[in-house]
Amino acid sequence: MPRPFKYREAILSLLKENPIHPTVDWIHTRLRQAHSRVSLATVYRTLRTLVAEGLLCELPFGSSEARFGLVREERHYHFLCDACRRIYDLPLPHDPRLEQAVRRATGHEVNRHTVEFYGRCRECLGEAGPPPPIGKQPPKGAGMRRGSPIETSRKERKP
Repeated sequence: MPRPFKYREAILSLLKENPIHPTVDWIHTRLRQAHSRVSLATVYRTLRTLVAEGLLCELPFGSSEARFGLVREERHYHFLCDACRRIYDLPLPHDPRLEQAVRRATGHEVNRHTVEFYGRCRECLGEAGPPPPIGKQPPKGAGMRRGSPIETSRKERKP
């Protein structure tokens, strides 16, 4: 079996098992556990190919690092954890009334919309107590757990 196909299937499997919209570094770190010779460049190329084929989507979410996830048939919203930086798909139906409301209020033609909710995920709340007051961001790195996607990728990127 050619390597690109093996990495392709391994990446798709990894994203199915971890639907947290991980970064390229997180994907590379996890992939190297089973495929020690895979390079970061190969992971980037494979991700770009999977995005071009419509199997993955790249999610910017306003951060400097792109996040990747499986393409889903239905539109959906996201929850972004301020503490561990995981991104969760929400089981809420897409609401086209938002687009209609914007169209009526502004006269703009609305083609699509996204909605993101920010806060602390259930796992981080269990470890750190209640969330901070509304409008206050947690200190940088607050609530970061050992083994979280961000903490692990930082630790494993040592030169």
